Amino acid sequence: MVSLTEIRNRLQRSFTADQAELIANLHVEMHDQLVTRHDFAELRSVVERLAKSQQQLADSQQRTEHRVEELAESQRELADAQRRTEHSIKDLAKQVGGLAATAGGNLEAYASERIPEVLAERFGFVMESCGSESIEAEGKSYEFDAVLRGTINGRPVVVLCEVKTNISESEVRGFLRIAERVRKALAQETGEADVRPLFFGYRAAVVTQKMITSSDAWLVFPRGLVTAA
Repeated sequence: MVSLTEIRNRLQRSFTADQAELIANLHVEMHDQLVTRHDFAELRSVVERLAKSQQQLADSQQRTEHRVEELAESQRELADAQRRTEHSIKDLAKQVGGLAATAGGNLEAYASERIPEVLAERFGFVMESCGSESIEAEGKSYEFDAVLRGTINGRPVVVLCEVKTNISESEVRGFLRIAERVRKALAQETGEADVRPLFFGYRAAVVTQKMITSSDAWLVFPRGLVTAA
């Protein structure tokens, strides 16, 4: 840029000193307010970078929205899969429950056949009836898996049977309490009949076996009668 002094000197050739001073000052002020070519180029570069950044931001936002839509779709698919899994679990539980009921029914049917055979072989038991039965005692009704009625050496015998795949100690205690209550009710019905609790199953721990045999009850496995040592 030409200096203020040089501008003033040039203007004094055609204007008075005061006029040249005034015009030179105005020229400098106007020049300072003008945007130079370099400044304009730099400003244009800034605007271009800003526009590029805005486009990148828009592209990024679009990709984010797409990912959000994909995530929402995945969540919906997961929820549908979870509902199908829950439904399958419920169906499986029903099937397992049905199988358990069938297995329990089959075991009881097998017990009703096997127990009389074992008692006949071991004690000469003569069966008169066998089947599930409800017996009233102390104002309550107790359901038994099987009740065998018959005789041993001519003496009436009533066998109250508890059928379990795996016989536990807690089940033995509970059944023996029930059998004792029912024994009193049967005494009035049958007179001198021998009322005997009997457990039938596939498995029982040694301590459970001892609890049964020491309680004057019978324990029968498919292979035969378990007696006290």
